[in-house]
Amino acid sequence: PEEIASLDLSAADWIVLSACSSGLGTIQSGEGVFGLRRAFAIAGAHSLIMSLWPVEDLATRQWITALYRARFVRHERTSEAWRDACRAVLSMRRSQRLSTHPSTWGAFVAVGDWR
Repeated sequence: PEEIASLDLSAADWIVLSACSSGLGTIQSGEGVFGLRRAFAIAGAHSLIMSLWPVEDLATRQWITALYRARFVRHERTSEAWRDACRAVLSMRRSQRLSTHPSTWGAFVAVGDWR
């Protein structure tokens, strides 16, 4: 995180971390939570999308693909792209008769500028 915090990411609208548990950090007494989210914020990134727990590879791939389609093909705002990615994965999983439990798609959060 120290290396990330030292970068100038003020021109980055989106940082997407699809790795498992990429949104977690460690709590430091008197300082709060240290982790990638804080490092990217210090570096100036506008929005950070990350996961809070491990998600299976197929669900992650479906979610990230739907997120990018919504953002870069349909030009949706961050909040709309995030919502539509969740809905797309739910719809795909329902049609394939796979589990729709939130553990398969709900790990992803977006923080920062929602535009």
